[in-house]
Amino acid sequence: MSKTDPNSAPAKGRRRKAMDANPAGHAARDDLKDSSDRQFVVALARGLDILKAFRPREGPLGNRELSERTGMPAATVSRLTYTLCRLGYLEFNARQENYELGSSTLALGQVALARRNIRKVAAPLMQELADRTNGNVGLGILHKRMMLYIETCEGSGLLGLRLFNGSRIPVITSAMGRAYLARMEDAERESLLEVLQPQFGADWATAMVGLQKAMRDMDRYGFCTSLGEWQSYIHGAGTAIRLSDGSLYGLNLGGAAYLLPERELMEVHGPQLVEVAEKIRKAMSAPEEV
Repeated sequence: MSKTDPNSAPAKGRRRKAMDANPAGHAARDDLKDSSDRQFVVALARGLDILKAFRPREGPLGNRELSERTGMPAATVSRLTYTLCRLGYLEFNARQENYELGSSTLALGQVALARRNIRKVAAPLMQELADRTNGNVGLGILHKRMMLYIETCEGSGLLGLRLFNGSRIPVITSAMGRAYLARMEDAERESLLEVLQPQFGADWATAMVGLQKAMRDMDRYGFCTSLGEWQSYIHGAGTAIRLSDGSLYGLNLGGAAYLLPERELMEVHGPQLVEVAEKIRKAMSAPEEV
């Protein structure tokens, strides 16, 4: 496939006028311009619509086909496909004058697939620990300055945390977040802390004391704790999982303080959590069966 700049050999669809677009689809896209959400970036949404127009088991698409599928004018499609090619999200075939998904798009898909795979691997191990401790076991990633749960398993404790897939918890005061911070690259961690500091105001120094202790505990025990610092009635232990591809995840065990006293967390459940994390890491590193 040619790596030729798509603008150096105009695709057939690029010569088509905007009237080639699907009127209904075009109208739907025009609705975005009237959105009251100032955070919504219409140009980005249109670029993503271009990528979504490609379907499994179908061949490459030209600008005309993309215009018809997205409802956007051909001129708009031409600019978007050019930009997506420059960024590696599309690849242009100069001979056939069409496009297919590029390496950057495939890389995103691989990341999403890896996260789905780790959930499949982790869930039974997490549920076993949740049942054993009557607590909540969660697997999370850093997302928008918060820890985002991508998998949760609930034990039979009387007081559940009511945390589900998609729930978000603080980074600095939660056990999961502290463990994640401890395993981040130094520069990356410092950059994040600079962004988070204004949220704490005068309490920043206290927050840093808790984080520094957690980082020492991670080095010493492989896990850290949050004892009423996120929510006063909740105790938790957290650790982190670094996969061979470099991706980082937080893993925690939390529950009512009376069910997870500090001594029990340190002597029993914290080490159990580390064992679960190591099993997940090894399972994700093992070669897939053919």
